[in-house]
Amino acid sequence: MFVKSALVAVVLAGSAAAKTCINMTVPVTISARTGIFNIAVPQTNLDATTFIQNQTQQGRNFTQTALSGYATTSGTYNISAQFCMPSSMNATATKPTLQILTHGIGFDKTYWDLSYNNFNYSYVDVATDMYKYCTLSYDRLGIGNSSHGEPLDEIQSSLEVAALAELTMMLRNGTFPGVKQTFSKVTHVGHSFGSAQTYALVNMYPTISDGIVLTGFSMNSSFVGFFAAGSNFEQAYLNQPFRFGNTSVSVVESVLNMYSLTDYVAGLSPSPSLNYPAGYLTNANIGANQYLFFLPGFFDPGVLLVGENTKQPVTVGELLTLSSAPMMNAFAGPVLIVTGSNDLPYCGGNCLATGNASLPSIPAAVAMNFPKVSSSNFEAYIQPNSGHGINLHYNATGAYDVIQTFLQSKGL
Repeated sequence: MFVKSALVAVVLAGSAAAKTCINMTVPVTISARTGIFNIAVPQTNLDATTFIQNQTQQGRNFTQTALSGYATTSGTYNISAQFCMPSSMNATATKPTLQILTHGIGFDKTYWDLSYNNFNYSYVDVATDMYKYCTLSYDRLGIGNSSHGEPLDEIQSSLEVAALAELTMMLRNGTFPGVKQTFSKVTHVGHSFGSAQTYALVNMYPTISDGIVLTGFSMNSSFVGFFAAGSNFEQAYLNQPFRFGNTSVSVVESVLNMYSLTDYVAGLSPSPSLNYPAGYLTNANIGANQYLFFLPGFFDPGVLLVGENTKQPVTVGELLTLSSAPMMNAFAGPVLIVTGSNDLPYCGGNCLATGNASLPSIPAAVAMNFPKVSSSNFEAYIQPNSGHGINLHYNATGAYDVIQTFLQSKGL
């Protein structure tokens, strides 16, 4: 699929963020080895439940059970992206450092630039105007305003990593549409599944990044089943039919108008539906959202509501390829792990409960997965009073400062 690249310049100033951003749709031509799975795409909510029951059964590797072979998936896809730079930077400034931001499951690129409460939670604001980095955030392939695809055998981790690699190379070699800068250094920052993709990227291409930050992450997969079960996954198009399905707001309005019930749809968005097919799953409700991403007592309830209203789905193909990255990583550059103290999927709700007096936290064990990274270039930081969605908690900017300070200390 191909759509001509569209550029929209947006200057965010005044009482909100003071960064300068460009929104664009970027075509990428990519190829990757993807799995072929001998199962049917779940069509109903009960099918989704059955899928998760199979995937979370202890003692069983459902991915291996369902895998029947491999294929090469190739195509041209469109990636929805936002490039931002400090408001004080000239549009043609040379050799700033770039951060490429990859969101996780349940989110899109707005995870990094949350507008809630006058952008007080915006990671991009801190990185750009406080620390003078440029940033590129994007909707992962298959999600949000990027190209969607077949949810089982196409939209998988490996194809998304290929898209991330292509975006990175375009930015490095000066062919990224609408971006005039050249970059002296390129770093990658991920969250959750976005961290797993960043991990896979630098293992495949060890020199593609000058430094990585993996947030909401560890290599302990013991608790991922808590996340899958706690989501109580439903078909996205059934869960939010106006945002994710093909239900027409105008049709509903016309019916309700007949019965003087117009107020019941007054808040429905006229924005076009994302129109996800069956096989794109989302958490069932706001309670599941809290369980997955938030630590009670340490977040604004309004942020939770925003998170539920703007949530994004996950494909069954992504869920089947969550753990496809190798245990040992070939990357040799600086690595920072930032995980919330009470992260659910990667710490089981307590990152300090290691059962090993010599291991300060579960994420600290990731050092063993980077044998080429010196101890001086590795750090694991536990963000206090935070769940899996670090950026959504009261103290999010504290974690942002830790990340920028680490990168600067490495000359990035």
